[in-house]
Amino acid sequence: MRRLSLLVLVTACSCATTREEPKMSFEELYGASSSDGPRAFRDIAATAPRTSEALQAVLTAFTEQARVYRAQVVRGGAMPAPQVDNWESMNHALDGFLAQPVKATDARDVALARRVLEAELEQDGRTYGDMPGTLAEAVVLRVGRLVVRLAELRRLEHPEQVDELPRLMWPLAPVNITSLFGQRWHPILGENRRHLGVDLAATQGQVIYTADKGVVLRAGWNGDHGNQVEVQHAGRWVTRYSHLSRVLVEPGEILERGEALGLAGETGLATGVHLHFELWRDGQPMDPLDALGGGEETAEEAIPMARHHVTPGPATHQGRQPPGQRP
Repeated sequence: MRRLSLLVLVTACSCATTREEPKMSFEELYGASSSDGPRAFRDIAATAPRTSEALQAVLTAFTEQARVYRAQVVRGGAMPAPQVDNWESMNHALDGFLAQPVKATDARDVALARRVLEAELEQDGRTYGDMPGTLAEAVVLRVGRLVVRLAELRRLEHPEQVDELPRLMWPLAPVNITSLFGQRWHPILGENRRHLGVDLAATQGQVIYTADKGVVLRAGWNGDHGNQVEVQHAGRWVTRYSHLSRVLVEPGEILERGEALGLAGETGLATGVHLHFELWRDGQPMDPLDALGGGEETAEEAIPMARHHVTPGPATHQGRQPPGQRP
């Protein structure tokens, strides 16, 4: 499985110059007053449901235990089993928290949990020379779910901020975000680059669906993006689907919402099988999560067309099925 962006950060930071971990309280490190917190967290702080004391207690206990375990290990050593258990318990607690209905959760809790997970994962990357890859990937997936929950809460509490955005369906299901929009450490090039979309975990050959009705602008090879499909939607919105193993459409085709356009893969500059999904308007990239989430349907939940299975058949040089074999 591809080495995820935060996992790469963990690995890269493990070689950083040794420095003493700052002695700060939980409130100082992750306090709700942080001025650089997510916009949704700041916006609805005054009107959101009561914050979860249970979740905050779990987060506090988790960070305190993590600090104890880091102090007991020589920098560069393997992550001890108790810290692995500590992480797994934290992940389990977050699963329970995210199982609550969206309206029952407070954005302050979601934002706090995200900050704690990202910061503690980075601290462990600076401390341990060996962290189980599956564990780091599990943490990254939960960070992605927390980000989706923030987007959902933002839609509910501030619909006026997203009125001009398209209402997109997820291009695949289940949804597991493995890399977010914005600056990130590129796992292949080894440098900080702007990530112009979100990465969604996928399996080889998994069917990818269009997020909304539109016309195909591009369908084929596009350099680092590998096999890519680009779809123009109403209102000058464009979605892009990259690293496909096969392309099932051609330029000029009109696609309905939820219609299959390709199969997931790892073509181009990719570290593993996944879908890189972008949203553009007037030549400017947007965070796709502003238009996704918010209770919108996924490919398997609401679009009958998306439930059809694609039967692999012979392909042309572009990976497209011959006429008459479109799903």
